[in-house]
Amino acid sequence: MKPQPVILHVEDNEAVRYGIGRVLLREGFVLQEAPTGEEGLRRARESPDLILLDVKLPDMSGFDVCKLLKSDPETFSIPVLHLTSTYGSSEHLAAGLEGGADGYLTHPVEPIVLVATIRALLRARVAERQVQELLRLEAAARAAAEQANRLKDEFLATLSHELRTPLNAILGWVQLLRSGSMDTAGVARAVETIERNAKAQAQLIADILEVSRIITGKLRLDVHPLDLRSVVRSAAETVRPGAEAKGVALDLSLDRDVPPVSGDPDRLQQVVWNLLSNAIKFTPRGGRVEAAVEASGSHVQITVRDTGQGIAPAFLPHVFDRFRQADASTARLHGGLGLGLAIVRHLVELHGGAVGAESQGEGRGATFIVRLPVLGVFSPAVPAAVGTAREALLEPEASLPAPPRSSLLGLRVLVVDDHPDTLELVSTVLRGHGAEVAAASSTAEAKRVFGDVRPHVLLSDIGMPEQDGYELIRYVRGLPEDRGGATPAAALTAYASPADRLKILDAGFQAHIPKPVEPLDLVTLVVRLVGAR
Repeated sequence: MKPQPVILHVEDNEAVRYGIGRVLLREGFVLQEAPTGEEGLRRARESPDLILLDVKLPDMSGFDVCKLLKSDPETFSIPVLHLTSTYGSSEHLAAGLEGGADGYLTHPVEPIVLVATIRALLRARVAERQVQELLRLEAAARAAAEQANRLKDEFLATLSHELRTPLNAILGWVQLLRSGSMDTAGVARAVETIERNAKAQAQLIADILEVSRIITGKLRLDVHPLDLRSVVRSAAETVRPGAEAKGVALDLSLDRDVPPVSGDPDRLQQVVWNLLSNAIKFTPRGGRVEAAVEASGSHVQITVRDTGQGIAPAFLPHVFDRFRQADASTARLHGGLGLGLAIVRHLVELHGGAVGAESQGEGRGATFIVRLPVLGVFSPAVPAAVGTAREALLEPEASLPAPPRSSLLGLRVLVVDDHPDTLELVSTVLRGHGAEVAAASSTAEAKRVFGDVRPHVLLSDIGMPEQDGYELIRYVRGLPEDRGGATPAAALTAYASPADRLKILDAGFQAHIPKPVEPLDLVTLVVRLVGAR
């Protein structure tokens, strides 16, 4: 419910304060009072919605109070309405408005006129705030567009450089071969150089096409049960010659007891190849790169660690972004388009996993960790496409026949979502099937009502201000079972990636349903959660 406006009335006459106060309270305003100018200035810092200000005060004039309010950055935007029974001339009216007041009324004033004037000034303030918010959003959008444009220009410049460089070598050596002036050793060197640069250019084009398939949802997986150790071995053997040529040691650490995963061996080998190639690329001669595979609960973890140049803290959050590079200048030490790690992230997430990067800073090496669910925890569709990721994430039981209208009769459901429309929709759907619904718009509110409601099922959003859905499920799971600690819970959220699903299930939810969800699927989900319990 929208809070009522707060009016600060600065007036030394107790009888006037009483009369005006009755009018304002009757109209639903929240009233604050101050008998002096100094007290009014102090209370103004509590940010009332409007200040009703007498002109004649015991310690200073209301004109001076208004000027001080309008010169203070903390209070200048608060509307000020002068209300006086002493200074009612045109000269005083002009002086008040010149001093910064937003309105000027004299006693006796009809209550209806006073209230209408106050409401008009409040509407003007709301409009001003909306304009300021629109200006803020416009400035943020412009900055984002400028940033995107800069990244695009940097990428196009990098793309031109990366494609032209191997092309220059290819064309140059072809012309030398055509001249017929080269000996056998020279011809062999020319062919080797042409082949190397052609492969480099082919890899650049393959990365661009790969990203295009990812963006358009056309990337598909050929899924099989597989042993990640063999995937890592194959990728390591592919990059080992390059590591040896550069003088970088490449070590493998493969645990014996590693459960199988469900995945596309070629795509997962591409993931490991990208990580190892990056590690070797950014590790100087004499450095070391290590790839490890180990079991980690319900996941298998691949760790690629190097002793190379590391990642700056400011760039670490962007390391998996498309077209982003820590150094995009013309003086950069390393080539590439900045696509490899973005492809790694998409491929890992398509397998239901997650990938992260760690670094202690520049010159201190980097560590990349890939976590993939063991066979049976997550099974991508065959073939699986990025465009159908939401369908792959839906629980199979969510497609059961439509439940009857009374399917939730007698069930208590606590619904938590900070978006009012979503909260109302979910509550209406569940009530329509007989459920008793308690609605909360925040995690803090849900914590307060949980013990009173003792729901049979909890449906919660994840992304909420101050305390998110993860905080709520931690609170619930920390309760004793007889106080609701084992309550079945589902996350109904716009965070829909495979990595989000794993994080949600690991946190203690029994199900993850990405928004938007069909109403009947929602009812089916609640029925299934109660049935599972």
